[in-house]
Amino acid sequence: NAYRGMVNDRRNQTIIVYGESGSGKTTSAKYIMRYFAQAHHADTNDVQMSTVENQILATNPVFESFGNAKTTRNDNSSRFGKFLDIKFERERQQIVGGRIRTFLLERSRVVYQPPTERNYHIFYQLLAGADAELRARLRLDGEYAACGAFHYTNQGGAGSAAIPGVDDAADFAETDASLEMVGIDGTQRGHIWRTLAGILHLGNVEFSGSESTGSFVGAESEPQFAIAAELLGVGEAKLRQWLTKRQIVTRHDNILAKVNKTQALVIRDSIAKFIYARLFDWILGPINASLLPTQVDEGQTSFVGVLDIYGFEHFEHNSFEQFCINYANEKLQQNFNHHVFKIEQEEYR
Repeated sequence: NAYRGMVNDRRNQTIIVYGESGSGKTTSAKYIMRYFAQAHHADTNDVQMSTVENQILATNPVFESFGNAKTTRNDNSSRFGKFLDIKFERERQQIVGGRIRTFLLERSRVVYQPPTERNYHIFYQLLAGADAELRARLRLDGEYAACGAFHYTNQGGAGSAAIPGVDDAADFAETDASLEMVGIDGTQRGHIWRTLAGILHLGNVEFSGSESTGSFVGAESEPQFAIAAELLGVGEAKLRQWLTKRQIVTRHDNILAKVNKTQALVIRDSIAKFIYARLFDWILGPINASLLPTQVDEGQTSFVGVLDIYGFEHFEHNSFEQFCINYANEKLQQNFNHHVFKIEQEEYR
């Protein structure tokens, strides 16, 4: 109906996909995107999809890897919101471009997962699918070859890392190929893998010290601290300073103050969350650049928007992002009910 409304009525359309976690929103959104990519070809008997159409479909495995995770209710739960703006050429109704916007990525999942749950899929895919050469470069070999070796991927408990019917190694190969399809070259993908590995190693850094002496990197954590600094491309001295100190800004001076062990762990986790969120946002840049070529005249296009927000869930510990999404889901359901009841009332007048 949305596609036909755009074609026949010449009006832009938007589809909102919402509901409880596990209700099939992500799968529905994928089928919607696949339908739009093939609708023009069904009308014209043209079976060959364009590069842009293939790229739009290739964004699915990318965002599922970096933005989806296993929760208690859903093995592939979207932990972010996404709005896909699919642009059609007005005369031929063929897809000529697209633009993606994301919002409310659940940052807390990077550093904390409840029992039986997982971090974002991409961490497990990297650990399962990286070849020997890549593992050696990222220091993910030997004792660090499995997800159980990292604090950020083992909090779900024994058996939580495996998802029945899911091959993380095969999914890593698909994600890598999809990143290439959407315009992220081999060098850039290498930087992505380095950043992810750096986050994993950073999560294993522990601290020692007391209230009087302040915190410092524990001796047993020094090797992984050095690996994390190397992979993240920052100097060890600077990283050590900002993990164990905080800056107080006064009117005339900046003062470095000591922090205790608990505060140092909070700083470590905050850095990991910030880096992952910035990486997630950065990936959008090359994707949107490839999906919307400069030669596309947006004034001569129509669009169908697909809004896919992650589902209503209630955990023992709920993140701020989950609170916002639960509120949005409630408001959307309220609006839907009001709209349906209003239509029913009009019918019986």
